[in-house]
Amino acid sequence: MDTYSGTRDDVDERAANLVADALSALARKRPSVALGVVGGRSVGGIYRRLAARDAPWAQVHVFLADERLVPITSEESNYKLVREDLLDALIASGRLPEGNAHPFVVDDSRPDAGVAAYGAELDRAGGRLDVVVLSAGEDGHCASLFPRHPALDDPSEHFVLVEGSPKPPPRRVSASRRLLERAELGAIVFYGAGKADALAKFRDPAVDLRDCPSKIVPRMARGVLLTDLA
Repeated sequence: MDTYSGTRDDVDERAANLVADALSALARKRPSVALGVVGGRSVGGIYRRLAARDAPWAQVHVFLADERLVPITSEESNYKLVREDLLDALIASGRLPEGNAHPFVVDDSRPDAGVAAYGAELDRAGGRLDVVVLSAGEDGHCASLFPRHPALDDPSEHFVLVEGSPKPPPRRVSASRRLLERAELGAIVFYGAGKADALAKFRDPAVDLRDCPSKIVPRMARGVLLTDLA
C-alpha cells in the first residue's frame, strides 16, 4: 500500500492527480468508469482540484460511497458538498454529462429507502466502483461502515442500508464492504490531529478490520493512504 504525507495542500494535489490518472487509465480499457465519493470536510480540497484535471469525464459516472438519508438539498447531504466542490464545475463546463452524476434519492415508499434501486443504477454503469475517494473517521470508519456495526458484515455486492449509525443522522446508505473491496483504486485520507488515533489503528497490524473498517482500503487492487500527519 502506498503512503503519501505532507501539507494538506500537497496531499490534496497528490490525491487529485492519483484519481485523475486512474480514471484515465481505466477509461482506455472500458467504455465507462465509476467514481465513488464521500462527503465531509476532509475531501473538499481534493474535489476542487480534481474538477480542474483533464480526465475522460464523459466516460465517468459519479456515485456516492455513502450518504445520509436526507433530501439532496439538505445541508447534511453529502451529495450537496460533492455537487458544489466537484460536479457543478464539471457539468457547467460540459465535460461531465448531467446524467453521469448519480445522487442517492431517498424513497420513503420502500423499506430499504431505495438502496436496491441505487445498486441497480450502479449495475447500469458497470456494476462496480472502480475508483473510490474515502475519508477516515475518528473511530476508523470509512464510508458509513462503522466499527462492529452489522452493516460491515452485510453480504451485499452493492450498497447497504445502515440503521442506528453511531454518528447522526442514524439512517444512511453506504457502499458495502464487498463493493469497496472490488475497487481498482482506493484513496483514503487521514487529516488533522483528531485522526491520529484512527491512523495508528489503521497502521497497527494487530487491530482487526471490524475495529477499524478503513482497513478495507489495503484489500483493494491498489490502496493509497494520504495524510498530513507525521
